[in-house]
Amino acid sequence: MKPIGLTEQLMFNTVRIETLDGASGTGFFFVYTEGDFTEPILITNKHVVKYNRNETVKFFLHLREEDGSTTENCAISLQTEWVFHSEMDLCFTFIKPIFEEVMKRTGKRVYYTANKENLIPDKAKLMELSALEEIIMIGYPIGLWDRKHNYPIFRKGYTASHPAYDFNKKGIGLADIAVFPGSSGSPIYILNENGYTDKKGAILLGASRIIFLGVLFAGPTINANGEISIVDIPIQQKVISSTSVMTNLGYYIKSEALLEFKDIVREKLKQQNNN
Repeated sequence: MKPIGLTEQLMFNTVRIETLDGASGTGFFFVYTEGDFTEPILITNKHVVKYNRNETVKFFLHLREEDGSTTENCAISLQTEWVFHSEMDLCFTFIKPIFEEVMKRTGKRVYYTANKENLIPDKAKLMELSALEEIIMIGYPIGLWDRKHNYPIFRKGYTASHPAYDFNKKGIGLADIAVFPGSSGSPIYILNENGYTDKKGAILLGASRIIFLGVLFAGPTINANGEISIVDIPIQQKVISSTSVMTNLGYYIKSEALLEFKDIVREKLKQQNNN
């Protein structure tokens, strides 16, 4: 495949992550730039890697052909260093060492699509949005994915709270979308490929936009007594309790939280520049 449209490109934005005990979650590529240097990283939730800064993970990746297409994929297990966010359930690992190991083993580069900083909306951009916006989420719910092609699953839903305002806690938003074990770490976007209507009712025919809203990490459950609890999205299919069920709502960490990682990556890029 040679991805053309936005949705096809996003098929290569996520990575299925599997820990040694078989639990799975979702990671996605992000790239920071500093001058002529770029540094790709892979982002997920802390609880996906068991809150272990040195967790060994199996990464399911795509391989790049000489003509720029991708027809093959591979899985590789490596112990990497996970850098934790100071407050949020977010972490990342530098992905270049994994790319280099894939090259050694297969003789091919990894094919991927990475988010850039310009996809993170500022407050002004969020204020341009309506309270109810259609969204997509990409990941691997209940461990499901296209095993043959190593493709993720797309889910559609809506914002359940206004994206410009925090939902109860700083930096948190609420989405009306079905979430399941394995969805942890899934990126959430507003994506329009063939036009959209803005909050004032203006119709922008043929216009496209993509806004990176945030990263799924938790969801509310309700038990038989009507009590509501907030739990991390599990990374294994297991019963939360005998009478608790998910509510088809998901909490996401707003994408601006990723900016905390920028200084760490910038320091890494400076070291590369000095070398």
